[in-house]
Amino acid sequence: MNRRLWMIVILTCVLAILFTNLPFLPGPALLYLPAQLFFSLGMFVGILGFLLIPVTLIWMVWAFLRYPAPSLSKAFAILCWALPATALVSTTWLANHTRDISCNLAMTNAAALIEQVDNYYQERGAYPEALEELTMSQPASWVIGIPAYQYTKTEKAYTLSFTQNVILGFNYEVVIFDPSGSHKAEGEVTTLSDTGLDNWKYYVYD
Repeated sequence: MNRRLWMIVILTCVLAILFTNLPFLPGPALLYLPAQLFFSLGMFVGILGFLLIPVTLIWMVWAFLRYPAPSLSKAFAILCWALPATALVSTTWLANHTRDISCNLAMTNAAALIEQVDNYYQERGAYPEALEELTMSQPASWVIGIPAYQYTKTEKAYTLSFTQNVILGFNYEVVIFDPSGSHKAEGEVTTLSDTGLDNWKYYVYD
């Protein structure tokens, strides 16, 4: 193949990586729904494509033998296995790293909201029943896949949480802030893990 066809293959795979990691990239919550769609679709295509790799590799060999000269058929034959492989690696391996980065960003951006809740407690002696009672508007996480923080008043204090997609919208990473240290996991997996920041823990809801 010539350089132009290789560029088509490489650019397509790079775009697949970008779109499948969209939920974990900085940006407005406006892109939340398409980002989740791209991530889940990428994981589905990656898993299906992985099962069909032997077939697509044979097809690629046939295309190279059938069309000796550079052609779009060759590029398409390569993409039939390279694109699903890229999507699978992107949504299973790379997404674990970008998810950690977005988690840290969302926790950092929640600092102003936590400060406002604590100020409310200092002034009134009780935590707000809902975030609408605060004088400030809720700050954005500035992570595409985290449209909002969830606030819940508890017996001891309160929790602030957000979720991130892990597997096809069925498994979610739940990240919780609890100043009282009374973190609690829900679902089948009840193991809580440290995030590296005080009073923040996370678990995967299964």
